[in-house]
Parts: sequence; C-alpha cells; structure tokens
Amino acid sequence: MENQIYSIGVDIGTSTTEVILSKLKIKNVLGTSLIRETVIEDKKIIYKSPIVFTPLLDEVTIDFDKVRDIVSEALKQSEVDKSSISTGAVIITGETARKENASEVSKKLSEYLGSFVVATAGPKLEALLAGYGSGASDLSKKLNRIVINLDIGGGTTNIAIFNCGQCEQTFALDIGGRLIRFDEQGRVVYISKRIEFLLKDMYIDIKLGKITELIELKILCKKLAKCLLEVCCLNELSEDTKKLFISEEFEPFKVDHISFSGGVGEYISQTEEYIQLEDALCHNDIGPILGASISKEFENYKKMLIAPKEKIRATVIGAANHSLTISGSTITFDKDILPLKNIPILKLFNENEDIRKIYVQGKKKLSIYENTEVAVSLKGPKSPSYEELKIISNEMIKLFENISGPIIILLENDFAKALGQVISLNLRNKREVICLDKISTNNGDYIDIGLPIGNAIPVVIKTLIYNS
Repeated sequence: MENQIYSIGVDIGTSTTEVILSKLKIKNVLGTSLIRETVIEDKKIIYKSPIVFTPLLDEVTIDFDKVRDIVSEALKQSEVDKSSISTGAVIITGETARKENASEVSKKLSEYLGSFVVATAGPKLEALLAGYGSGASDLSKKLNRIVINLDIGGGTTNIAIFNCGQCEQTFALDIGGRLIRFDEQGRVVYISKRIEFLLKDMYIDIKLGKITELIELKILCKKLAKCLLEVCCLNELSEDTKKLFISEEFEPFKVDHISFSGGVGEYISQTEEYIQLEDALCHNDIGPILGASISKEFENYKKMLIAPKEKIRATVIGAANHSLTISGSTITFDKDILPLKNIPILKLFNENEDIRKIYVQGKKKLSIYENTEVAVSLKGPKSPSYEELKIISNEMIKLFENISGPIIILLENDFAKALGQVISLNLRNKREVICLDKISTNNGDYIDIGLPIGNAIPVVIKTLIYNS
C-alpha cells in the first residue's frame, strides 16, 4: 500500500503568521519483526506562504477573518484543494495563545480545514515541532549527541532537548522579541506584564509613551540572554529565570550542541556594537537587540553552536511535516467511531510500572476526568505473555467501567492487536475498543485519532493551553 496525503501547518504567532503545505508519502514496509508496518516514508514541502504580521482586531483579539483569508490564499497559490488535506496542525504560539479568542480561532480554523487538522496550543508541542522543523532532531540523531534547540519568537522561547534524535525534555520561557513594542517614532506602546518584575528589580527606565535609550534596551536584552545561558545549563539557574518559566522547569542536562530558531534566531549573528537605535527598532520591537545580545553572551560557546536548517519557519514546518504519528498495523480499532478529537490522556505510571495495579492507579487519577472520554496510556511489557495480557485486560476493563465512551488504550510497546482482542473477548457488554501501540505520552496531553490509512491509524499527541 502506498498513499500520498497533503498536510498543512498554520502558525499564528506573536509577531507573524505563516502557512506551509506538504505532501507526505505513506507506505507499508516489512518491519524488523517481519510484520508489515505503515510508515511515513517521505515528506516534501510544496508551498511556503509569505510571512505576514499576525492580524489583530485589538490588543486582546485575533482577527479570525483575516487569518482565514491568509490560509485561503495559501491554498489557492499552492493549487491544493481544501478537501484534499488529510492532516496537519493549527498552532497558536507565544503571547497570541493568550488572546481572548485564541481557542475559538484555532478550533474554527481547524474545522474549516478538515476533520483531522488539529487545533492546538501549548509550549510543549510548539517546542517539539520547532525542534523537528529546525532540523535539531535529525542532527542529534546523525551526530549521536545531545542538541538543544531554542525557538525564540515574539512572545516566548520554546526549548526542546534531543538525545540521539529522541526528544527528552521540552519547556518554555517568557523571552521573545515583542515583549516590548514601539510606534514609528520610537515611543513604547506595549510592555509585556511577564517582564515588568525585571524592569522594576533592575531599575530599567522603560515606560509606556516614552522614547527609550538604546542602553536601557541593551541592559534588558543582556539579562534575557543570560537567562538563556542558564537554561542551557551553562550557568546556575537564577530566581529571575525561574520566574520566566511558562511550563514546569527542567531536569539538568549536559548539552553538546545548541541551535537557535524562530524570528529572533534570524538576528543571532549580529554584534551588539553594530546595532544603532534606528536599526534595532526596524520591526518596532526588541527582536534585533535580543538576537545581538544572545550572540554576545554565547560568544564563549561558539564551538557548541550549530546553524539550524530553518529559523523563522521552524515551527510551521514542524506542524506541517511532524505533527502526525502513525500507529502500526498490529492494532485494534472500531472504524465507526473515528475520527476522535481532543481526548484527554491518563498516563498511569511515570516509573515502576506494575500491571497488577492498573485499576488502583487509574482510579486515583480519574477524578479530574469525570464524565468524559479518556485514553489510558501504558508502556506495558516488551513481549507480554498470555497471562500478562489477561491481567492487563481485566484491569483495563474494570477501570473503564468508571469511564464513559469507548475503551481507548495507548501502548508504548508493540502488542495492541493482541491486547485489543483479549479485551474484546472478555467484555460482558458490547463496547467499542481502540488499542494503539508505539505511542508515547505524558499526563496533560490530548490525542486526536484519525480515520484509517490502510491498516494503520494516524494520531496527533498535543497539549491544549490557552490564556495562561
């Protein structure tokens, strides 16, 4: 079986909005266990839209009609019919994810584009997609090294750490190029509340309505650049940096290589001394100064720096090319209830997994998912015996007596078909069963499950965080 499908990525960021269309080749191959698997064999970008400023109705509202027009024009220019799009993601990133209508815009746009173009926001997924789109993941795999990618946009820095190609951590901070904005005369028209504490604590004289001295902007950007040194584990983590975290903090690590993507990443080759105020404010924000300050602060680590394959387009390329996962051919599913969207994931064990305690662990965590469909996530034994399959089956059936909707189980290891069959045989009452493997998740994630492609199922693991 070989299919070609179209995928779209839409990134509605703090500063800019862009659209990417890709063609993905889906193919059946013979896996290492001599079982046919469905894989994404090839990804080809067929259209890149111009990068335009994100349209806003006011400081707190995204202009949905203009965003939709941007997407419609991209489809027209690419000559891809909307009905031909099978997958993709609408990502609302940075400070734009905090706009009052962010959730509504992403949902309406994903519905406009098709049944399996997901609406998503949240720094974890953004960081992961930017790491893929920038090429950091591939480079980490090629070099067998730890690569950290810092995607610095208008409102946030989304960070992903890859070890030999596998993402080990993601996190995000309120550091970006449009945390302070100016009008055409150079007067400050916006200061993000997220950095007000820094201005106050450092006695930096930047105020709304006032033309600011370049030296004040450099002091602030130098501080933000030092914060990025700290999150690369090159300096001790300060209390100021801790206050800038959007997500949870990270586990310390030792990095081999560092790459910078995002809009600010385009300016990380300039020197601080070169920048004059008129040059610095070419985009009416602090992006160029921040980029130059990062170059200065990371000067002693030049040997660790690597150039990403993509900078400003990294996230949107990740959304178009890497948001889709294929769960293999040895799975169980009831086609009639697909597609499913925005199903919360309940991960039972973070470590010390005990299949005899599936029900006990799940029951403890179910209170936050009252009266809603849930997907239960488990690593599971690598090659389970029939006795182990029966134990997992009985525990899951008992757990799902407390959960509405279909039985949805996500496994990291490859035994979904066997487990699904055992569950179906042991159910007392008729109930739909979806059991997928090769899916790695975290608590707080959501899953979209699409229509089958041959004998495989496309899924997207995502986070949904707005107005935080």
